[in-house]
Amino acid sequence: MSPTIRVTPAEIERAVGAALIAHGATEANAAPVASAIARAEAGGNRVCGLFYAPVFCEQMQLGKVDGRAVPSVERRDGAVLVDAASGFAHPAIDAGLPHLIRAARDLGIAAMAVRRSYNALALGRHVLPLADSGLIGLCLSNAPASVAPPGARRPLFGTNPLAFAAPVAGGPPILIDQSLSAVTRTEMILRKNRGEAIPAGWAQDREGRPTTDPAIGLEGSLLPAGGQKGANLSLIVEILAAALTGARLSIEASGFSNSEGGPPHVGQFLLAIDPDCFAGHRVAAALADLATGFEQAGVRLPGRHRTEPGPVAIDADLWARVLSLA
Repeated sequence: MSPTIRVTPAEIERAVGAALIAHGATEANAAPVASAIARAEAGGNRVCGLFYAPVFCEQMQLGKVDGRAVPSVERRDGAVLVDAASGFAHPAIDAGLPHLIRAARDLGIAAMAVRRSYNALALGRHVLPLADSGLIGLCLSNAPASVAPPGARRPLFGTNPLAFAAPVAGGPPILIDQSLSAVTRTEMILRKNRGEAIPAGWAQDREGRPTTDPAIGLEGSLLPAGGQKGANLSLIVEILAAALTGARLSIEASGFSNSEGGPPHVGQFLLAIDPDCFAGHRVAAALADLATGFEQAGVRLPGRHRTEPGPVAIDADLWARVLSLA
């Protein structure tokens, strides 16, 4: 196992941004991606963090993501339509968010569909601006097929993550950010690289048999979180993030980190709700009561009590590789 080194989030963001620009991204496209990677790494979400810097550089060189893409945005009443133009998801979502926020304030509820997109990494990053604007936000994304529902021998869904954020007066918002697979594909790769076994229930082999070997699981299928219930939620994400947006289904999308096929062209779907158009001040009061109730029970609501992290421990070999790419 490689030794670790402590690096600040700002150093991570600068290095990743430089690496992306050196491999074909514009500064406008590199900046939000680098920020998202640094934020994930600083928050301990390694499966959406620095691991992806070399991957994204390679994918640009392969032509699977266009680092110079310019997203386009169209608003149709309460619907905001964004074409990522085969580029990164982050600048595309950022381009549409101001329109989504205005539409939600105008109408009480609005939605944004992003197509021809790429890996959006941790989706919490995309809903926090909605909560910071006083809105309730939901973000869904499909991904290349890697997850088999119960009884299936081959993948039909991606890890199909979702994130939800709701503002709470006087403190950080409630934030839920998770994939709908039992484990992320990135964690499987990391376990394989470290020579570690995986718990039962994470993956199956090509014949649908359980496995604790991450290499065999990567050749077969990941499993959904919560069995059939997780698979059902993945189906909902697939319908909203892919079918509704005009993106490719998970079974049609090429991989995020291999050399096969062209751009994945997955999709993201965001929903923004203005609480003032529904129960008004009672929404804020209810959310505050929820936060208090959780605290009194000795637990915290997801996303609450976040602090700005200092230097974080990262894999020294990975850091050296990112610096060389930069």
